[in-house]
Parts: sequence; C-alpha cells; structure tokens
Amino acid sequence: MKSITYIAPHKTALTVAAVVALVSLLTMAPFMLMFSLIPVGMEGQATNMVLPTTMMIMMPLMYFVLSYIMTVVAAWLYNIIAKRTGGITYESSEKP
Repeated sequence: MKSITYIAPHKTALTVAAVVALVSLLTMAPFMLMFSLIPVGMEGQATNMVLPTTMMIMMPLMYFVLSYIMTVVAAWLYNIIAKRTGGITYESSEKP
C-alpha cells in the first residue's frame, strides 16, 4: 500500500483550472455559435445580445480563476488533514 501525503497546490490547481476552463470553453462554443446565428432586428435588437455573448466569452476565464483558487484551498486543506490521518491509501502495480 502507498499513501498520498502531500499534494502540490500550485501544480494541481493549475492543471485542474486549465482542464475546467477548456471544458467550459468547449461547452460555450456551441452556444456562441447559436447566438451568432440569431438575425439582427430592424431596430438594432442585437444590442440585447451583448451581455450574454460577453458572459459566454468570460465564463472560461472565470472558471479558470475560481477553479484555481478552490483547488489551492482544497490541496492546502488536504495537506493539513493528511498529516493527521496519513492521507489517502491506494495500491498500485506495474503493468507487464
């Protein structure tokens, strides 16, 4: 049996935040495409689309920042708790 006794906060947070941001970007892409296909009205009704479009562009960045911060906090808490409990135990084996 092996035990995880330390998780590097910055490296873990950077990896998690990048994955979450890319997944949110892939999720937002179809919505941005759908919004771009909405025809502009006679009286410039497209201005109503500025907020949702801006929000969809900003969401991956917001997900990145918030995921990074929360993962740093989670890794920090894990490291404190792992000192007292011994961390997560797991088994590993070599593949032939």
